[in-house]
Amino acid sequence: MGPLESTDPERIGRYRLIGRLGSGGMGQVFFGRSAGGRAVAIKRIHPHMAADASFRQRFVREVTAARQVSGAFTAPVIDADPDDQVPWLVTSYVPSLPLDEAVRAHGPLPEASVRVLAAGLAEALAEIHRVGLIHRDLKPGNVLLAEDGPRVIDFGIARATDGTAATQSVIGTPGFMSPEQVQGESLTPASDLFAYGAVLAYTATGAGPFGEGNMPTMVMRIIGHEPDLSAVPESLRHLVAACLSKNPQGRPGPGEILDYLGDVHVGPAWLPPAVMMGVQEQVAKVNKALAVSAGDGQATGAHQRTEALGGATALGGAAGAAAGAAAAGALGDDQATRVAGGGQGADNGATSVLGEQTQQQGYQQTQQQAQQQGYQPTARFPGAQQVPPTAYQQGEPGDRDPYADLYGTRRDSRAEADADPRQQQEQLRQQEEQRRRRMEEQQRYQQEQHRRAEEQRLEQRRRQEAERAHRERVRAEQEAARRAQAQARQAGQPGVWGFVKLLPLLVIPLVQIPLGYGAALAWSWFTTESGVWNGMAYAFEPLTMDSFWHATMLGYFLFNNLVSLEYLVRSLRTSFVTGAVLALGAIAATNGLLYSFGFWG
Repeated sequence: MGPLESTDPERIGRYRLIGRLGSGGMGQVFFGRSAGGRAVAIKRIHPHMAADASFRQRFVREVTAARQVSGAFTAPVIDADPDDQVPWLVTSYVPSLPLDEAVRAHGPLPEASVRVLAAGLAEALAEIHRVGLIHRDLKPGNVLLAEDGPRVIDFGIARATDGTAATQSVIGTPGFMSPEQVQGESLTPASDLFAYGAVLAYTATGAGPFGEGNMPTMVMRIIGHEPDLSAVPESLRHLVAACLSKNPQGRPGPGEILDYLGDVHVGPAWLPPAVMMGVQEQVAKVNKALAVSAGDGQATGAHQRTEALGGATALGGAAGAAAGAAAAGALGDDQATRVAGGGQGADNGATSVLGEQTQQQGYQQTQQQAQQQGYQPTARFPGAQQVPPTAYQQGEPGDRDPYADLYGTRRDSRAEADADPRQQQEQLRQQEEQRRRRMEEQQRYQQEQHRRAEEQRLEQRRRQEAERAHRERVRAEQEAARRAQAQARQAGQPGVWGFVKLLPLLVIPLVQIPLGYGAALAWSWFTTESGVWNGMAYAFEPLTMDSFWHATMLGYFLFNNLVSLEYLVRSLRTSFVTGAVLALGAIAATNGLLYSFGFWG
């Protein structure tokens, strides 16, 4: 908030200006107070816009519609004068932090805060759209973070600038405009939902979904590129992506968003402690500014002194004093207002309300008018004492203030009605101290919650590390077992070179002839002399040539098949395919040659 400049008015309508809040495309925004001490934001339209008749017509329509929006999650319009020489608009002032300032100062908000913001903005848009308005400029700068939830400001009024000679351009903020808005097409409430998704992405990540850049660059990204939502929390990513759909019909409505979010708790700790502390500092600044302005108003404007001269106890005198005070307050008259009386005689009892005119001149004018109209002058009550300089006349110390019940307490004296500045400062100091204690307690609570959450995260991380170590250990043991099995297989696996070394034994009958003779003699003995065999006897004559060939082929059959079968079994057990094929080839070759020599005949 900045100070007022020398060219700024002291009042706009009934509202006293305290400071400057900023300026925008429509006009200058002031911070002020109402007659009842309420904090307000007054927007005064630029004079060059006020000269446009079409702008005034749209301004009237939009203000009328905006007044129908409730203030649950918005800063409602409470007063306006579109017909003034320079139109103005008054909204309720919410002590808060703008969302963009909070994110720049403290970083992205946590997921819980983003969910509260999402629900609050959805309710605000639902209310704005209900009365037929489109915000057109929903951005972080138009979202306020208050103690009891978010607020949306500047809703719908931007539409009044469409088509004016001074604003022949697209209304909106780069990065938070819908594709149809940047292309100048007609807008629907779905355009606000696109900006809503961009605001949520900015809140959760600290950057807009389309990055940063100049207007042409942002327009190209909004129209042709997909938003970057990689840093948006997973639970909100689907919602934000749906809101940022290029097709307006594919975006959800505020009601669907609220159904998707469900019930969201908005408590005193809905914002992180650092952000909440900034909000409470703004509340304290506003209260202080209002208190200071109230003290200045009591000391200066309209109200230096109200005096009643003579006739104080008369009803007309009291009414005249009250009317004079009210007129001074309403018209900004800083001079004293007097109720003429005094003097002797009945003619001097006429009542006249005067500004800076003399008592005698006002009395004579009132007397002449009364005589012309046939009225008798007001009688003067002798012995009356001067009325105190207030609208309410105090009596004896025991008298009761007739307005005391209105506030729930008695105001027994003027000293009790006008608080001592030191007492006000003490009250402000006590309020600040209480607020500071609450903030410290809240911060301690938040720190305790954060510590517990951190401990839970550490414990969960330790469990995960233990489980991961266990899985790694089991995996290592299984891998070691597989390696041992593989090494065992390789150790017992026959090689090709081993088969090559067997080939001479399989071909040269160094073993086959003795083995064949022994087998033939043993079979001959078994069939002829053992007495066990009852079949045909086999007679073997070792010294004949036929017996020699028969014994040799028998030896080849026995030796080659046994050696090849042993090699085949070892190859199959160790999955040595080449060895198995060589063994089968040796068996087939041996038996094929024996068949060709008539061994099987």
